[in-house]
Amino acid sequence: MAVVNTKSTIVTNADATPKVLTSPRIAGGYVAAEVATVEVAAGDDDTSTFRLFRLPSNAKVLSIRILNDAITGGSSYDLGIYRTAADGGAVVDADAFGSAIDMTSARTTAFFDGAYEANDIANIEKELWQNAGLTSDPSVQYDIVLTANTVGTAAGTISAIVQYIA
Repeated sequence: MAVVNTKSTIVTNADATPKVLTSPRIAGGYVAAEVATVEVAAGDDDTSTFRLFRLPSNAKVLSIRILNDAITGGSSYDLGIYRTAADGGAVVDADAFGSAIDMTSARTTAFFDGAYEANDIANIEKELWQNAGLTSDPSVQYDIVLTANTVGTAAGTISAIVQYIA
């Protein structure tokens, strides 16, 4: 066992000589939020996508909370990052935030927070482009998307709230 004095990025930067400015996306930034609702139809096929939010690539995602109706058979949805329609709409990382999210039971008061279900909590200081696995910020917008691996056989509503630092 050892006694340690571990510092976060914020404290390390503040204690540095000379002081290092910490990104406002980590310390002192402004939190923004968006809300979205999509409808799943009984006839939707597996691999259908449900685009929830459009965020700048330098956004720092804090939480992605999901509420949903019970969707019979809707046992596996991924939560990830896609290019926008104007940028081709292709998948960047289909399960960057959540994988195999079960929508068979209704969530009407206790939400599912998908921001770090598949993404390690050690990545909490990373920006969206880093969560997408890129090596530099492309300064574009990305869509946050639910992809239905097993969409289910019933219609239902999925609502979501994203909080991020822009």
